[in-house]
Amino acid sequence: MRPPDSYLHWDDAALAAVEILRRAHDLVAFGWCQGADATDAEHHPVKPWSERACHWSLLGALSAALGTPQQDMPESTARIAELRLALVAISDLVPDWSLQYWNDHPNRTQSGVVQMLAAAHEHCRATTVAN
Repeated sequence: MRPPDSYLHWDDAALAAVEILRRAHDLVAFGWCQGADATDAEHHPVKPWSERACHWSLLGALSAALGTPQQDMPESTARIAELRLALVAISDLVPDWSLQYWNDHPNRTQSGVVQMLAAAHEHCRATTVAN
């Protein structure tokens, strides 16, 4: 059970691609970092799903959006398919070959990452509704 002050306390929404993107957006809007998947309040690297995490890179936010890894529960095909859809929506907006490289570019800003995730969310939502 997560402590009540954990930033990763999600509601019970189904883990669809749009929900993954919404969660990642909210995390990056709360706190963003470069050079690590996630950092704590003192900017020390931590796992993206750590209770101490309070800043996330793009990749770290996507990892944290999936929830805490369960060692006894293999990733489901449906979850991987939804993550793939979220990544496709991002790749339509990010021209770089590496999301880490894109996030860590010296000219990148938190606002730019938040805006891209919002656009990816809308793109994914429109694409999902259209299908």
